[in-house]
Amino acid sequence: MNVKIVGIGGLPRSGKDTLAELFIKAGYFGFSFGDFTRDSARQRHADKPDPISVANMTETSNWLRETGGADIILKEALKAFEAAQAKGGQYKGLVLFSVRAPVEAEWILAQGGELIWVEASDEVRHQRNNQHLREGEMPVSLVEFKSQEDLQWQPQPGIPAEAQMNTSYVKQHATKTLENNGDNLDDFLKSAQELITNLAS
Repeated sequence: MNVKIVGIGGLPRSGKDTLAELFIKAGYFGFSFGDFTRDSARQRHADKPDPISVANMTETSNWLRETGGADIILKEALKAFEAAQAKGGQYKGLVLFSVRAPVEAEWILAQGGELIWVEASDEVRHQRNNQHLREGEMPVSLVEFKSQEDLQWQPQPGIPAEAQMNTSYVKQHATKTLENNGDNLDDFLKSAQELITNLAS
């Protein structure tokens, strides 16, 4: 593709969406793998009080990739980008966020893109999670929070590895890391904006 491609990975509540929003404001077309999976999870787990918990999102993501192929969400992203361009949209690049699968990371890197990992501690992210619950989420303990994330960190037994999330793989292959452990949003926005500016130069 003849556009700049940026992928953003990170664990839940690390600040991925906030960084992606800045790229979108800078003129990128944005597609959230997380939002796509979240919408599917709301339907698939509609009978549960927490349809978009990390555990239910993980199960939904695995189901999507098992039934539609490992790159199903990536294909949906590219389809959406091509549709936006066909309607006359002019973009500086494509930002794909909530990257969690090896096939997604590998495609971004194969296009010569940047893969950014947003880093934040478990404690900081857990606090953010319970302070900013989405509809369809419920408060969880730190132990449960980390336990659910382990389902995404590395492939689990009983399911084909290519159909699962593997955030450890994404982190290992990131080309850049952005720290977001503080509680000052302005500081993070400043660091994020500096990163975006440097990528554009």
